[in-house]
Amino acid sequence: MTGSENDHRALGDKVAQLKTETGIDLTISAPALNALIPKTGQELAASQSAFELVNYLGFLTTGYLSNGSFEQLNKYKDDPAETPPDWDFSDFATANLNNVGIFDPTTKTLGKGTNLYGIPGLHSGSVVYFYRKDLFDAAGLQPAKTWDDFKAAAKALNKPGQVAGCSFIGANDFSLATVSWYTTFLTTGGVLLTGSPATKDFKPNLNSPEAVGALQMLIDLLPYAPTNVTSYGFPENVDAFSSGKIAQMVFWSTIAGPVYNPATSKVATMTGVTPVPAAPGQTSQAILGGWGVGIPANADPTKKAAAWRALTWMTSKSFNNYEELQYQIDPSRNSTYNDPTLIAKLPYLPISGAANAGAHTIETSILADFFGMNASMNVEFNKALIGAQDAKTACANVQTLWEASLRKAGVLV
Repeated sequence: MTGSENDHRALGDKVAQLKTETGIDLTISAPALNALIPKTGQELAASQSAFELVNYLGFLTTGYLSNGSFEQLNKYKDDPAETPPDWDFSDFATANLNNVGIFDPTTKTLGKGTNLYGIPGLHSGSVVYFYRKDLFDAAGLQPAKTWDDFKAAAKALNKPGQVAGCSFIGANDFSLATVSWYTTFLTTGGVLLTGSPATKDFKPNLNSPEAVGALQMLIDLLPYAPTNVTSYGFPENVDAFSSGKIAQMVFWSTIAGPVYNPATSKVATMTGVTPVPAAPGQTSQAILGGWGVGIPANADPTKKAAAWRALTWMTSKSFNNYEELQYQIDPSRNSTYNDPTLIAKLPYLPISGAANAGAHTIETSILADFFGMNASMNVEFNKALIGAQDAKTACANVQTLWEASLRKAGVLV
């Protein structure tokens, strides 16, 4: 079972090859994300999972591994009889391995110890800054390094009815908070939560100047964005940018990678990529996304060895390269980000690789109510973008909602 962000298409393309090379029959199930998450929970809680491999969201890793839902993989990885010699475990990006694979069950901490429960895949990635080189060159502008630069370029390049000066996720959508707002928040010095769950003082900072300022930044950009940007999600941004209607945007590199596909994009040769802007004195960084693949602990025991063989096949260098070349899916392997042949066709890869390596795991991902907290934030922020409330009120509302969630979870007294 996998996500439907093109991973299923890449697997479908190659499933016959897997059969030829290994003798393994692979049946692919790819529910939409809102169905995949509850389906995964049901399968992992069943007496026996119907799936031998599950591709899970990195944001949910702590919960799955805290419950012991996935098989520990060290015994397979360390056995030469079970693992192809060229699989090269050390090639996986450390950030992705720590985000979805390495887990200390004693302290319930990701990225600590040597216990391996999942393999990064089928894609990973973070957020980068896409801009139109031709428009910037014509206006004598450099790509934005700061948010003030970004706003100034949005104003200068905005041509109503032709090109919007910028775009972002403005809809009541998962990535409004995690990309459009969180990227600005992080790179202007924001700290989302302070304290820790262990000491029960895990408190949000949604009332901070950085939190309100990040949302106000989006409000201030509205005059230079598409008129319906408050309904923009993934496809609207990628399609509008690919058709030449957006001058710049900060976006998931794996979702917007197709702007470099000449078959579907009018601006494939005109698009530049750099790290996301940051306030003076701050570091360019953004949220770490991506998926892990694991063998459910309750999978059929007689099929677990075959599941591991299929897992190594679909997380191999050659499959990772194929996904990137064919579907512009951000890889989990360093070698794919740095492959000269791929870079010649997809020049954004080194920038997206650097963004992935330095990306930030969002603090709320260790909480069971991660998606609920994110949803409440998106509702309040979208209301601010459509003019129903101001940025300060929206952030104060989220602060109240989040404090209630954290108290209910027992991590804030």
